[in-house]
Amino acid sequence: MSNIKAQIADFLDDYESAISRANQMDDKTYNTSDSVVVALGQMTFIAIAELYGSMYLTTGTDEHGNPDVLMFMKNIGGDQKR
Repeated sequence: MSNIKAQIADFLDDYESAISRANQMDDKTYNTSDSVVVALGQMTFIAIAELYGSMYLTTGTDEHGNPDVLMFMKNIGGDQKR
């Protein structure tokens, strides 16, 4: 198995640990922001949710059987021309 295939398998099989780390990061980000200004923690949390909600991770294989992992980010309106 190639290194990239092993990394993808590890990534996909690591849900429990990943969700724990994500929750820890959310708590730390919220508490740090909230300690500066009370409403900043909530605004930061919403901004992070918008950012991650705009991302799509796809996994698959190409026509040669090689891993084909792509990350897409949807435009959520910050780049619109008037």
